Formats: sequence, C-alpha cells, structure tokens
Amino acid sequence: MKFLYPLAKRFIAGHDFDSAKPVISNLMDQGYGVTIDYLGELSTTLDDCEKAAEQYLDIIKYYKNSPIDISVKPTQLGLKLDKEKCFELLSKIAYQAERYEVTIRLDMEDSSVTQDTIDLCLRVKNVGIALQSNLYRTALDLPELMEKGVSVRLVKGAYKENITLAYQRNQYKVDTYIRLARELLSNKGKTYFHYKHTCRHAIGTHDAGIIKTIRKELPILKVQPQDFQFELLYGIRRDIASSLLSAGYNVTIYTPFGKQWLPYTLRRLKEFKNLRFIVINLIKEMFNT
Repeated sequence: MKFLYPLAKRFIAGHDFDSAKPVISNLMDQGYGVTIDYLGELSTTLDDCEKAAEQYLDIIKYYKNSPIDISVKPTQLGLKLDKEKCFELLSKIAYQAERYEVTIRLDMEDSSVTQDTIDLCLRVKNVGIALQSNLYRTALDLPELMEKGVSVRLVKGAYKENITLAYQRNQYKVDTYIRLARELLSNKGKTYFHYKHTCRHAIGTHDAGIIKTIRKELPILKVQPQDFQFELLYGIRRDIASSLLSAGYNVTIYTPFGKQWLPYTLRRLKEFKNLRFIVINLIKEMFNT
C-alpha cells in the first residue's frame, strides 16, 4: 500500500515525528495554531500504551512554551485495556504539559467510550475534550462540561453510530451542529486558560455552510473572532483556512502524523462518498468556491 503514501501526504504531516516537524513549523510560521494528532488508537498491549505516552512526552518537550495543542485518543493510552493505567499515563502527560505550557485535548472516539472519555477528562483536569454533535447525548454533555470549565472542540462526529444513539440524516446533523455551536459560543465568548496559554472553545468543521452561518451570527451572540477558534483538518479546504486567518480569526489546523498513516488514509477513502468528498474539496480549493 506504499503507493498510497503520496496521497496520504495530503492529509498527514509525516510518517514520524521528525518528518512532521517541518510541516508543523510551516503552519505556525503562517500564523496557524496547530493541534498535533499522533495517529493510532485501540492499543492492544500496555507496552503500546507506554510507547504512545512517550511519544506525547517527546512532543511536549520539543514544543515547550509554544502555543501547541495535543490531541490524545484515550484508547491509545489503554482506556479499553486498563482504565487506571490510562489515567496514570494521561496524568503524566498532563503534568508535563503544565510544566511546559502545552495544552491537551482528548479526542472523542466512538460511543462505546463516550462516558469513559468524559469521566477521564474531568478526573485528570486541565485537559479539554472533543464532543460529537451527532450524538443525542451531547445536548446534555455540552452544558455540563462548559459549567465545569472544560474547553470543548465541537465536531460533527465521524463514527457510524446506531440510530438509537445518533442523528443519521445529514440535515439533522447540520442543524444540530449549528444549534450546539451557538450554545458553545454564547458561553459569553469565554476562554479557558490552561497554564499561560489560552485554550479556547473550538468549532471543528470544514463545512463552508456551517462556517458561513456561524460567522453571520457572531454579532448576535456578541462573540468576537478572537474569543474562539475554527479548527480544520490538515489538507482539507486550505482555502477556507487561509480566508478565515486573513479575516482575523484564530485558525487551528488538526495535523496528524505517525506510522499508522495507512489506516487513517484508508478510512478517508473507504467509502465512495469519502473519496468523492476529497475530490470535490480539492476542486473547490482550486477554484476557491
């Protein structure tokens, strides 16, 4: 599958940390914030969990005192193997992050670990979290986490979930996302300070329609562009990211790297609609539509 790597490079910063560093530096030089995602999830051994933790610690030490956010998948640290070990490893990472002034946010994986991920976030403290708007339960999870001062990245949700747990129709997903985004942003544009850096709420989408709607509603919500951040995936709608940055918004690029680039790439190409989505977005970038 090595022939896919040239395509994968569109969506990942590198196959290892060293190869990702120049890409990350270039994004930062352009004025973007960067969320670093070390690819891999569902570790099958505690040794793999330890190795993943060491990689995160290396990233933190390398980017010490820099406005870098690290996104951690809890199952990569053993959430499904040993919850206490996962807590121990994440606590170690969070301690070093505080020491070196780097922010951390937990990725949200499929619904089987939603509650465990929220519990882990609240137990460790000083970490943010991603919430998936397509899950019915997020309407209750979001205000609870905001009340407890947790920085939230709101995403639609990429996992296929049962109809008893999540919205299925795209229009419902869009409408729900916008409604929850209003609630998140109307948190009086409140930002959460982790150490010396600001860990703002994040609108995680590259949906042009949603972004347009949110921008229109900011004056009504009395929210300023600097009060939150837009977060887009690396390699997707770079034209939108550039336009938002030029307009004075905080823009963060979610930037993956790692040896698990093949599963990540295949997930994007697995279904025809995903391939079509990628091709359409490449064309949109070319013509800036």
